[in-house]
Amino acid sequence: MPFLLNPVLIFQTLLMTNCCRFPAHYKILLLTFMCICTEMCFGQREVLQEQYVQNPMSINPAFTGVRETFNMTAMFRRKWFSIPNSPSSQSFAADGTFGNGKFGAGFQALNDQTSYYTTTALLASFAYHLGISDDWKLALGAQGGVNILPISNGLSYGNNRALASFGIGAWLHSENFYLGLSKPEVLQHGFGDQALSFFYRRPLYIMTGGSLDLANDIMLLPHILIVQEKDHKLRLDLGSRFWFNKKVGLGASYRMGGGDNFGTSGINFLQLSAEVQVGKNVRLGYFYSTKQIEQIYGAYSGPKGIHELMLKFVPSPNGFQKY
Repeated sequence: MPFLLNPVLIFQTLLMTNCCRFPAHYKILLLTFMCICTEMCFGQREVLQEQYVQNPMSINPAFTGVRETFNMTAMFRRKWFSIPNSPSSQSFAADGTFGNGKFGAGFQALNDQTSYYTTTALLASFAYHLGISDDWKLALGAQGGVNILPISNGLSYGNNRALASFGIGAWLHSENFYLGLSKPEVLQHGFGDQALSFFYRRPLYIMTGGSLDLANDIMLLPHILIVQEKDHKLRLDLGSRFWFNKKVGLGASYRMGGGDNFGTSGINFLQLSAEVQVGKNVRLGYFYSTKQIEQIYGAYSGPKGIHELMLKFVPSPNGFQKY
């Protein structure tokens, strides 16, 4: 999520104020820079939702409790480790079941810092799990919460605004296949004169995948994600993970499309993953993306890659599930 910034108001102030005696072309360059920086901050929810491979609950509340055991996932994301105050994000997700596995409950939190500006998201989810046959189950879920972000009137910062969030989803699954349909944000907010409505995204996600045993100790987990959004082209993600002896996982996914219908192209990038299981209850992971999801909002110069670290924990003596 972004802080709310009105670059038009800033530009008008620069042109009209007597204390700003810079040539007009410098003011235009300054406005361009501020617009790019602003657009780069419109990525809080997208940061969380881009972690859907490690945490499907981030895009579909119906996944809450699908694994039927208590799970915790913590992720740390940073662009540049050598630069102070460089953008970083921390996310946490936990879910489990109760009522003999019929109900799932979950919680997600995200702290996203862009330079000196920090935004926070808190979400709680609930799902009902229905057995429709001996092999198939259907989960219906909903989530609600709040996004807390700093607001700008174009000249100053410091005030916070809480935006309500609500989403729904469905998850059909068997032992070796799943299909999910979700809209993690259905609410539409009004922002007055803040030029934000275009950036407050409410995508529809369709995700499918499964598992395939290639050998006794090699398992393939492919997935496909389709993202549909108003005024945007379709986005397609293709990926797979290989698990060796249920101890080491290596994967790659390619994400393409998603540009808007007004001429802005989407971003195509590759994500590589490596995971290792430490005992039955702890899993560590490293992920590298060749570009950042925030780049969908505008031009960007500088290092484009992003690093993520993951820690997963399950207290169950049975260890981790497939997904």
